[in-house]
Amino acid sequence: ETVNDILDRYLEYNAHAASYTWKYNEVPLKMDRTLEENGIVDEDETFYELQMEPDEYRQSILLYFNDDLTEL
Repeated sequence: ETVNDILDRYLEYNAHAASYTWKYNEVPLKMDRTLEENGIVDEDETFYELQMEPDEYRQSILLYFNDDLTEL
């Protein structure tokens, strides 16, 4: 699943979602690539092995609004 696929689902909640720059660790994501291809590795197994609670650590993708005057 690419980041664009995630964006398509997110449009249901934010019609202007395509007007945002999506970043992870301050690096813009390549929308035609998967999360893993963008360097976002699923670390659930590591956290399970460390016996961490699921709510103790969350990876975050930050969305930065681009003032591009997109109309619906």
